[in-house]
Amino acid sequence: MILCEQCPTNPACRNCLDQLRAGDAGQKVIPPRRIWLTQLATGQRMQAELRAVSRLAIGVFVEETDLAGRYEAELAADFRIIGGAVRGIREVPYFVLDIEKVLRKEDVLDRLLLEEFRSWNTSREPEPSVIHDSFHDRDEERNEWVKQELRKLSILRQIEDIYLYLLEEEQIRPLGHARVDKSVELEAKVLAMRAVSADSRVREQIVSDGGKQFFDIYACPLPDKTCGIVLINITEAIAAERERQRKEWELYKQVLATVTQEKLMLLRDEELFLLVRGGETSFAVTVKAPEDLAFLRSRLKEGLLTAGMPQKSLHLFSVAVSEAASNTLKHGTGGTVSLYVYPSEGVCRVVVYDQGQGIMLEDLPRAALQQGYSTRYSLGAGFHVMLQICDRLWISSSETGTKMVLEKSLFE
Repeated sequence: MILCEQCPTNPACRNCLDQLRAGDAGQKVIPPRRIWLTQLATGQRMQAELRAVSRLAIGVFVEETDLAGRYEAELAADFRIIGGAVRGIREVPYFVLDIEKVLRKEDVLDRLLLEEFRSWNTSREPEPSVIHDSFHDRDEERNEWVKQELRKLSILRQIEDIYLYLLEEEQIRPLGHARVDKSVELEAKVLAMRAVSADSRVREQIVSDGGKQFFDIYACPLPDKTCGIVLINITEAIAAERERQRKEWELYKQVLATVTQEKLMLLRDEELFLLVRGGETSFAVTVKAPEDLAFLRSRLKEGLLTAGMPQKSLHLFSVAVSEAASNTLKHGTGGTVSLYVYPSEGVCRVVVYDQGQGIMLEDLPRAALQQGYSTRYSLGAGFHVMLQICDRLWISSSETGTKMVLEKSLFE
């Protein structure tokens, strides 16, 4: 590809515009605008012609100079672009700068606002060299910005829990010496390639090392078709959150037990197994519809009469179990109800399990102590009835469902 003979004033030729790979989203600058380029690594300053622009790149013509590295393109006093240079057209001093940042007034943008550029391009604003009486001041400002960016990177590199990578040509490399395990790097690479493909930032959490390490991964596509990757080791943060939740759970457990005189106890799943172990299983009934409740009451009456429970106590306990079973229909798609009898202890325990939304921990105190209290996530008004009838009530609840154990003496 070459520049046509009428370049740069031929609007029909798209050779220089096509190098921006912006499709119809770019535009030629006719007539070209004279701008200043400064190589950030060396401070070398040169004049150039701005010939094409898009949201993510600009095309510049620079005679007798090969552009390489990162540059600041100074379009106006408050309108500058930071970008990396790549060759545009072979054997022609036409280059493309992939935009990394747009410095506009007080804003720092990732893309060029074409509407604002058009307004600037059609204005009669003086050239930057006319606006600035002293280039030295401008150099100091640019150098300070570069130093500030380097400081940010240096701080990130010194934090042991943060790892920086760059995806380039489908390969990732660390920015610095700190690295994570190969398995984590591979997942980060897959995430980054997905972000580049979608041209959108992506964030995920992954688990590695047999569930011992947790990482927050951010993949951010960059204008030069690469992708920045930030991995944050959040293992300690998750451990701290789990400890906080454990302490909160223990606090609720102690408060509820104290206020209810140990009639209401919070229960973990592993404790449920120990609680029902050793009991004689009388029956297990599946509740999927309201008509199943009558069959449940019948089986419950049969089982408890056989175990020796008095008729009056049996009737009251049947009400409590029915309330618990009804909740499996109200807050889910039903559940299972199982009866365990412990002759040596003189008690029976009914386990009611559903796979509904669960009851929120913070709702438990009011659900237990405030009659008629009900929320979308609570066990409903019947919970207060259960607590009054049962000798003891255990509950284990999470987003996967709720398990309740209703205990009643066989001989009282």
